[in-house]
Amino acid sequence: MTPNADDGHSKVESLETRSARLTTFSRLKQIFSQYLDIGKTPYFALALTFTYFLVGLFAAFHHEMWRDEIQAWLLARDSTGVFDLLRHMKYEGHPALWHLLLIPITRLTASPTGMQILHLLIATSTVFLVTRNSPLTPLQKVCFAFGYYSLYEYGVVCRNYAVSLLLVTILCTLLRQRYQKPIPVALILFLMSHTSVHALVLVISVALGLGLDYLLTRQDLAEDSTVSILRINLGFAIITVGILTAVLQLNPPADTGFAVGWYTQLDLKRIENFIRLIPRAFFPIPNRDLHFWGSEFLMQSKTFAWFKTWKLQIACLILVLVIVATLDRPSALLIYLSSTFGLLAFFYIKYQGAIRHHGFIFIAFLLTIWGGKHFRSYFQLPDRFHTATRIGFNLLLTGILFIHLVGGLRAVANEIKYPFSYGKLTAEFIRAKKLDILPMIGDIDYAASTVVGYLGKKEVYYVRGSRKGSFVRWDSQRTHGVNDTQVMQKAAEVSGQTHTHVLLILNHRLSVDLLATHPVEQLVEFTGSTIGDEGFYLYLYQPSVTEFFVPE
Repeated sequence: MTPNADDGHSKVESLETRSARLTTFSRLKQIFSQYLDIGKTPYFALALTFTYFLVGLFAAFHHEMWRDEIQAWLLARDSTGVFDLLRHMKYEGHPALWHLLLIPITRLTASPTGMQILHLLIATSTVFLVTRNSPLTPLQKVCFAFGYYSLYEYGVVCRNYAVSLLLVTILCTLLRQRYQKPIPVALILFLMSHTSVHALVLVISVALGLGLDYLLTRQDLAEDSTVSILRINLGFAIITVGILTAVLQLNPPADTGFAVGWYTQLDLKRIENFIRLIPRAFFPIPNRDLHFWGSEFLMQSKTFAWFKTWKLQIACLILVLVIVATLDRPSALLIYLSSTFGLLAFFYIKYQGAIRHHGFIFIAFLLTIWGGKHFRSYFQLPDRFHTATRIGFNLLLTGILFIHLVGGLRAVANEIKYPFSYGKLTAEFIRAKKLDILPMIGDIDYAASTVVGYLGKKEVYYVRGSRKGSFVRWDSQRTHGVNDTQVMQKAAEVSGQTHTHVLLILNHRLSVDLLATHPVEQLVEFTGSTIGDEGFYLYLYQPSVTEFFVPE
């Protein structure tokens, strides 16, 4: 039979088509490879980090710090030394590393702006390390840098959590050589355990993961000439000491008055609500209004009403995808599960916290997908399943980080638009009117302490707790109820002792009846801030005695 010419022609076309497809695929692969290489260059890392620093500096300039930020500053400023600071920190519920870093800053400047500069440098260092060393794509790195946590929550808002995130990024960088350099890894974990109680949960989880990894690989390590078993054991000892000393420091005194007690009852509804914190941590987009901080746009938006309905399922989906992605690396899987559920357990039994605390659920995720890559894989999933999982997970990660980008930019826009706290403006008013030389009474103490920090004043009288001071002492003594009549009585007492007028810094308005029966004049009020109870009312207690000192 004569061969069919059409069949031969079609076969040629088929080969040409397949060749063209392979060529196109090869070109796309090459372009994608070049795209990934851009993110690995030092120029990209430096450019992104410098841009982040400028944006962060601009946002920090518009940020009025609130009481939790100022509390750390006051503790560092008014503690006579390290041991005095550790004594005061017993009521804080956090270890003292951040406060120890602040001590030298408080000796260099009286302005809490120094704390903001230090904090921004810490956050910028985190962005540089992620940009330079992480396995994220260039787009993912940009989204991370300007995402909600790195740009705003752990960038603009000055808390100890930024130090935790920085140490996590250093840890992820060092884990590749954990057996060649076990002491640096152990020291990072030691420091990490002293940044926050939430970071301590991560440290315990990493210690468990490292322990499992060591048990699985110790035979191979014994034959490796570059590995010292003695140094590995010393590293585990350092980590253990870090955990134990942090736990000892976190053990509250008998008279603590904040977050007292533990919730130990089994409540399925409560468990479900706390599992829902996972998507809260992964999708941190605030509302566009005055009280944006800690709000959940996706939960309140009519456009995304489905999110509220499917929030629990989304949480389970994220858990399943991470589990599948780390299934071949048991040490990484152990770190993720123990850290995530360890954090959820802490929120459940001790203190539910806010978005700044829930963000550690995302940090545990970041630690797993970056640091977890350095652990040994023990089996290979089927190629198609592995490829599909990797592509799907990468798309999920890009989507999550893009949502973070939206949340970060929106938070900064809100920060610029709305006053976060009126503590700074109130302090500026007091200083401008030369009222800072008067004795002062503050109530409620935790709100008034913000003004004290910005004033640079060493002490005011806090009616709650019946004592002078600057930072708030979170003991049970301050939990006894205080009314405005008691505030007036104390003002009269202080005025009689000092023979001067007395400035009252309150975060609430005095009643008309009280103003009519006491020699008190309202000077000014600043209201309408993001932190609702950090609007302030200033009153001057002024008995009709001519020899009393009156400011100009």
